[in-house]
Amino acid sequence: MTKYLVTGSAGFLGFALAQKLSENPENTVFMVDNFVRGERDEAYMALCNKENVTELAVDLTTPQDVDTLPKDIDYVLHMAALNGTQNFYERPFDVVKHCTLPTVFLAEFYGKIGKLQRFLYAGTSESYASTVSIFGWSVPTAEDVPLSFSDVFNPRWSYGASKMHGEVATINASAHFKMPITIVRFHNAYGPRMGDKHVIPDFYNRAKRGVFELYGYEDTRSFIYVDDAVRATLALATAQTSVNEVVNVGGADEITMEALGRKMMEVAGFEGEIALHPSPAGSVKRRAPDLTKLKRLIGYEPEWSLEQGLATTAKFYLAEN
Repeated sequence: MTKYLVTGSAGFLGFALAQKLSENPENTVFMVDNFVRGERDEAYMALCNKENVTELAVDLTTPQDVDTLPKDIDYVLHMAALNGTQNFYERPFDVVKHCTLPTVFLAEFYGKIGKLQRFLYAGTSESYASTVSIFGWSVPTAEDVPLSFSDVFNPRWSYGASKMHGEVATINASAHFKMPITIVRFHNAYGPRMGDKHVIPDFYNRAKRGVFELYGYEDTRSFIYVDDAVRATLALATAQTSVNEVVNVGGADEITMEALGRKMMEVAGFEGEIALHPSPAGSVKRRAPDLTKLKRLIGYEPEWSLEQGLATTAKFYLAEN
């Protein structure tokens, strides 16, 4: 039996990873979440009730709780964070707390034990944003781009700066404890059950009321559907080629937010005009990953088109009451 510990397992990517891992009866999955953001909904409870899944009520921001985690773990997939653009502005101190402390405590706990086959840390494309905006770094961005943040007083950087801290903590824990790591910088993963603090669910939640609005309509992003993100992440977690590597995971197609809005309208069958608003302060104008390294390390190719992923996501959000 291979034992996986997935943090942030009630959230979006953490839940999707735990769910995929649970499909293999040879895997034992430990799910950890303190519900600062995740939901104990019907899907989560169904997953927890599977025979090879164990839910752990652990607050990773306290070392006393971390010390209660199972020691005989093969892979830690550390996805726990307080994400969501609205949270960056409305709860910045909570974002810092829940994005930094768990990484330090987890890496130290499992580093001292010395049995992990891999500690996978969930980084973010937010780490690139200021370098692209201020220094005009090329887009798509490769993993060797310098990381920076432009304004320490802008609460938006509560998340990006905390994630940079997490990368530094993970890398130095690896060196200190001789612990194999992989850092995955996610670029706009999306899909059902991703909460309501991101552009796609936010758009559909407004659309249910007949309101069509987009912020940062001239900005560009690339998007990766959750199933593709999960497949890439699990491959990186176990491949020997990705040991002690930083790897982008995202979509190859860069699209303006206005064009995204029109695609969201189209796949959901909506008609009407979209109210277009400027970006919040600090929002990067372009974001897209260079996927050369991802393809070289694990031979990754996407299986979901943007239209297919949006249709599935729209169905989920528009069906909610």
